[in-house]
Amino acid sequence: MPIVHIRSLALPNTVNMPKLIEQLAIAFAKQANIQLEHISIDWSFTPAGHYFVNKKIYQQQEVHQPPIMVELLIPDTHNEKRQQQLLTVLAEVIHQHSHIAMDNIFISLRIAKSGSIFDNGKVVVWPQKG
Repeated sequence: MPIVHIRSLALPNTVNMPKLIEQLAIAFAKQANIQLEHISIDWSFTPAGHYFVNKKIYQQQEVHQPPIMVELLIPDTHNEKRQQQLLTVLAEVIHQHSHIAMDNIFISLRIAKSGSIFDNGKVVVWPQKG
């Protein structure tokens, strides 16, 4: 169920976004050992001049500034070690395929509790791992 939301300023025009997103999904699935059909990724752009960080307004995305903002949503079935592994794998995959510097990737983790997700017409309850 990993759901990944990525926000950045516009990338260079030479980047093929559909291909990049597909590469991210495939690499994340493989390296995290998750079935590809369970992964969802979207990448949206913040308009130029609408991003303030480090005392500056930014117009475009660079390799080293400003940080791209990533949100990772996963179910609460993963223990803390696995959560940290997924964060690290996601950062590495984004870096490898987008060439954004590792220290320029900010990822926040959101944990979805069983029974707190509505999907496919109903509230989803998943089996807890013991």
